[in-house]
Amino acid sequence: MVELLIAMAITSMIMLALFSLVGQSTDSYTRTQRAVNTVSQARAFIQFFGRELSTRLPGTPMVHEKSTSSGVVEASEKIAFVRAVSSDEQQTAKPGDLNLISYRVAFSQNTTNVESPKLFRAARDPALTQTFLETPGNPAFPAADPALDEAIVANVIGFTAKPRFYSGTPPVLTDWTATSPQPPSLIELNIRFIDDSTARRFKTRAEWDRIATSPRDNEKQFIRTFTRTIAIAK
Repeated sequence: MVELLIAMAITSMIMLALFSLVGQSTDSYTRTQRAVNTVSQARAFIQFFGRELSTRLPGTPMVHEKSTSSGVVEASEKIAFVRAVSSDEQQTAKPGDLNLISYRVAFSQNTTNVESPKLFRAARDPALTQTFLETPGNPAFPAADPALDEAIVANVIGFTAKPRFYSGTPPVLTDWTATSPQPPSLIELNIRFIDDSTARRFKTRAEWDRIATSPRDNEKQFIRTFTRTIAIAK
């Protein structure tokens, strides 16, 4: 009888150890998947942005601004430009071959009703794009529209899309503005983000601003940065 009880106790201990290992493996797999998903979003955005920029219509306005928001994360840069739409992309209900494309960072609620910063993309239809093109002077960045804005990268703590052009002799890269004497030659793209597992620790905008500006030593390893320089067709 004693031997049976000892055997049962040993078996229980082994089972508990196995369940613990399985649980740890599952948690590790889940964390890895969340990290991979966010990285995949960012990589897809870099490639997609490059393709859209390659179809930008030369001679049309480009809007590049820094948000006036008081928050650090939401004060990321914003960019908008007009691109030519291929016949395959055109919509019968909204005919036209031009779209105004914009990118900006803003907070929105996730599935757990907690706000987190995301990179949003919006595509205005040809009619709104035409209105933008007909705006006298330097048009403003298009207003946010929940019906159009699509979150494409989650947990973004910094975003820059800096237009630059070559100026002088010899040519030197210079920051471009709407009043620059030449159109932009390239855009320096930079996006900083964290994975979903790490993002769950942050519940307020102040916490997101802190990790964007002053991450703790144990948090720095979770911050990813992607950069790309993309030439603009003349």
